[in-house]
Amino acid sequence: MGLKSSVIQALSELGKPFYAVADEHFSIIQCGANLYVHLVSLTTRLQPQELIHLQENYQKDGKLLVHLWEDVWLLNQPQVLSRMKSFLGLNETFHARKAKIIEVDSDKASLFFNAYHLQGFVKSKYYFGLAIDGELIAMASFSDLRPMKSKGSLYTSAELVRFASKDGCTVTGGLSKLIKHFLILKKPNDLMSYADRDWSLGKGYDQLGFKLTSITPPAYVYIDGKTKLRYFPHRLPKKVLSAFDEQKELNLDEYLARLSYAKAFNTGNLKYHLYT
Repeated sequence: MGLKSSVIQALSELGKPFYAVADEHFSIIQCGANLYVHLVSLTTRLQPQELIHLQENYQKDGKLLVHLWEDVWLLNQPQVLSRMKSFLGLNETFHARKAKIIEVDSDKASLFFNAYHLQGFVKSKYYFGLAIDGELIAMASFSDLRPMKSKGSLYTSAELVRFASKDGCTVTGGLSKLIKHFLILKKPNDLMSYADRDWSLGKGYDQLGFKLTSITPPAYVYIDGKTKLRYFPHRLPKKVLSAFDEQKELNLDEYLARLSYAKAFNTGNLKYHLYT
């Protein structure tokens, strides 16, 4: 089954109407009034700026356009559909004031983020969850404090690394509650975070009082043809990089193409800071 057929079949099971948008250059599906999904094949010839421009055009009309890459869909269908349900207002709503904050160990955090976050788990310093009747329904992870000597000898910054809710759950005020808990506990001068431009316009950060401080440029990634796992160039498997270094004929793109790696990209990130 092709990418478009697979996505359409899955979306139809959500019970919401969807429409294919007539466009000779892009494969776009409208889901609801203001949500559009742009399907991006691994064989696309599109360039990053074309995807950014497309998204910005939709944003001007108050619409969110998500870039859904083929490999992301193949590896993360439950997480993608969970995000779609959240966008479409199909989740059950819980109120953060009724939830208890609990500190979580890395093993439990790994299970939670791998199950419910589109980009999975990444090692952090602190993990805090929200639980109702003993069941975890949301979780955030934070970095350790980092000294920022350019801003003063005592200035520290931390990063909000991940936030995710359990599939089918929207926790009203959940992220705000977890952030406030971390800020009181660790007292950084600012909290930094990134919004993935493929999936977000950053509105959630705006509502929490974060300030947009920069936009990172698109980044290229290589996708293993067998596993569909994504790698930034410096994080390719060591045996692949070693073998590439040993040969002197091909550049990295050509070498990886022979190994059935596809080259793709993201549209960058919105970088936010919350100053305390």
